[in-house]
Amino acid sequence: MAMIELDFRSQALGYHEEAVVILPDGPAGAKFPVLWLFHGANQDCTEWMRQSSIERYASKRGLAVVMPTVSNGHGMDMVHGMKYYTMLNEELPALMHHMFPCLSTDRDKNFTAGASMGGYVAYKLALNNPDRFCAAGAFAGALDIVNIVGGTAPDHNPNRKGTNSTFSNAFGSADDIRETGSDIIWLAGRLAAEGRAPRLWSVVGNHDFGVHQVEGAIAKFRAAGVEITDLYDEGVHSFDLWDRYVEPFFDWLGLEKGGN
Repeated sequence: MAMIELDFRSQALGYHEEAVVILPDGPAGAKFPVLWLFHGANQDCTEWMRQSSIERYASKRGLAVVMPTVSNGHGMDMVHGMKYYTMLNEELPALMHHMFPCLSTDRDKNFTAGASMGGYVAYKLALNNPDRFCAAGAFAGALDIVNIVGGTAPDHNPNRKGTNSTFSNAFGSADDIRETGSDIIWLAGRLAAEGRAPRLWSVVGNHDFGVHQVEGAIAKFRAAGVEITDLYDEGVHSFDLWDRYVEPFFDWLGLEKGGN
């Protein structure tokens, strides 16, 4: 595997953006499946490299992984802040495919995933682009986003790490995102009714501070007619749990071992 650290100018953000890319070894002309992988709040593009064995797991499957920094922007064109969604949805894929033509553009070989905040980003990107991504995974994802932003999610704690200001800067109010492309449960239901929804996968620890929020979101996805795979295990909001579920997630995606 090759690991590449990128610093590139983002017109959407107005400053230099960072990303880490890992690429499989392979013959000239090979096209690799791609996982677009997102970090959690208060982290950056190095989180998955620091906290998990993502490179080793991806190597076994011949999988390329793109990990950008999205700060605390929740993958949004923020109400007060930067245009992270424009960067992720338009600039990043165009740049990555230009720089690395080995990355497949086939829908069935493009996936998204993320931890905590990054789980929401992964779902939002995949659900808003069902013709580009076939599946999305969330590791303790912030999935019931309307109620999280509105402060009514089961595990909501308005005093935890200044989350209220973070959410209001990114989303505005719950009413601002309800029944829009940022309301991922509503959007998934619409896509499911059209037969166009990407496959969805979730894992969360049963002692995670957000486990009830995840459980509630899963129930809402299903009530909206969405098929979703949900897993629970002993653990808290930590890579101690999430790292154990990277390979099961890859199995669920159908990525066979025997890559690099």
